[in-house]
Amino acid sequence: MASRQKSSSGAYMSEYDTEVEKRLQSLEAEVKKLKEAVTSLSQKDAAPVTSAPAEGLERKVEVIEGILKLVEPNFEKLSKKF
Repeated sequence: MASRQKSSSGAYMSEYDTEVEKRLQSLEAEVKKLKEAVTSLSQKDAAPVTSAPAEGLERKVEVIEGILKLVEPNFEKLSKKF
């Protein structure tokens, strides 16, 4: 039998909760990477040839944030930790 995991509040998590938490952490990590990529692109001295790649990254971040807001009701609170 697999050991049961606990949430940050100390409550036991179901298998579903554990899977959702794993996916949420993965999505949050991707959002963080995308935000860092956007920041590094905007801080470069040389102007990009076209603004399309940066706009594409921003759109991806917006989409991921939208998904996270649907999945995690406390997204705004959690996102302030980063």
